[in-house]
Amino acid sequence: MEIKIIEYKNDVKLDVPTFRDLIKRTTLNRQLDDDDKLQRMIDNADFLYTAWDGDQVVGYTRGLTDYGDVTYVADLGIDQVYWHQGIGRHLLQMIDAQFGEKLHTVLFASKLAENYYAKVGYTKSDRGYTKSPHQ
Repeated sequence: MEIKIIEYKNDVKLDVPTFRDLIKRTTLNRQLDDDDKLQRMIDNADFLYTAWDGDQVVGYTRGLTDYGDVTYVADLGIDQVYWHQGIGRHLLQMIDAQFGEKLHTVLFASKLAENYYAKVGYTKSDRGYTKSPHQ
């Protein structure tokens, strides 16, 4: 069994075709036929962290923050071939490392991922998942 070394980056801005291709390889349900919308999703995110296997991007998370109280995770998508390797967990940890654990981290999970977030430290609420800041 070949061990893959995944490299994580926070300084790569994906182009639209690469972003679209990655989303197709995840289970995320996003509108992929509007290049302008995809470009805005890239350009207007406060953070975009990516996971790479060599020169192929295999995962990402992106979102928004007010830098004071809350960080919103808009997407966490991992190429299905790379599931169960800790990539999602690592990408979420990059958010804590960048913005600190004193901010609330909020996200809304798909039905497929609804139990995943509890396993990585999030608390389920009636409307989604929240991660309270460490005091």
